Amino acid sequence: MIWLYLVGGLVSFAICLSGNWLGRLLDVMDAPDGARKLHSQATPLVGGLAVMLPVVLSSLFLASTTAFSPFYLSFAAATAAVMLLGLIDDRNHIRPYIRLAISVVIGYGVILVVPDINVTFLSFTFLDSPVFMNGIWALVFTLLCLVGLQNAINMADGQNGLVMGMTLIWVVCLSAYAPTHLLPLLGVFAIGLAIALIFNLNGRLFLGDSGSYAISISMGILAIYVYTVGFDRLPADIVAIWFLVPVLDCLRLMVMRMVRGRSPFSSDRHHLHHMLQGLMSARRALMCYLGLVAVPAVLAWAVPALTLWWGVMTFVIYAIILAVQKQKRAVAQRDISAL
Repeated sequence: MIWLYLVGGLVSFAICLSGNWLGRLLDVMDAPDGARKLHSQATPLVGGLAVMLPVVLSSLFLASTTAFSPFYLSFAAATAAVMLLGLIDDRNHIRPYIRLAISVVIGYGVILVVPDINVTFLSFTFLDSPVFMNGIWALVFTLLCLVGLQNAINMADGQNGLVMGMTLIWVVCLSAYAPTHLLPLLGVFAIGLAIALIFNLNGRLFLGDSGSYAISISMGILAIYVYTVGFDRLPADIVAIWFLVPVLDCLRLMVMRMVRGRSPFSSDRHHLHHMLQGLMSARRALMCYLGLVAVPAVLAWAVPALTLWWGVMTFVIYAIILAVQKQKRAVAQRDISAL
């Protein structure tokens, strides 16, 4: 499969190199606005294409050469559909509730084609027996996981390298538990992420909604599939700890906005990466965020019996970061008032 990795990498690299031309062709250039968008020049939103197009093409190839055609075909179709949805959103800004409804329909279609994507039970490292869910409850839970992860990743996409870096960590985590037939796809995924990440860190392209949506649906499908076919090796709480930080931050932001009478999908600068940037340089903030994702995942892999405690540790560190930043803002406001 070396040639598959080579072709996927070349496609990713070609898209990254032609980012400005492709961004203008597709009319997905992100211009700075001096408020939320603080980059110095118009930047193409083609990072998602660079990462996910090789993944979709590789999935179609694997569908024709392996015995897992339903999975790979539905995976490719769902990823391509959500990527197209994001591309339209990058151009014309689809209303959040319409976007949410379309994502639910796409997720439901995948579950119909591949029953292994439906989570009917949860096995935990700290329980002797699984927790079973049947019928509509299993379907609702699975769709909530897929759509919830999409919103969490989209909200986290506010700093160069963040979502791509997190996703690269998740792909490596999945590779440690995935069935053999899935490893070529994960390899192409990782290579595309690594290549696009270099361009993204240099400010030459952004992921865009097309990228964040496609990454989220693909990661959701892959994580659920690897869990359901290998739950004896991959408990649900280990999967949960992988995504804990962005999901926790998403829930906090949505609740905070609703308490203040705003839409849960509105934008602001209160995300975790903004909090970290208020405490340290942007580069250190990125490393801190990625470390908060990677370290608990590694600990859960090394000592799975303590996964619950690794999750508690992550939550405590997250809460400390918020408390420190809140205190810093309060001190700054007092200083301003005293002038």
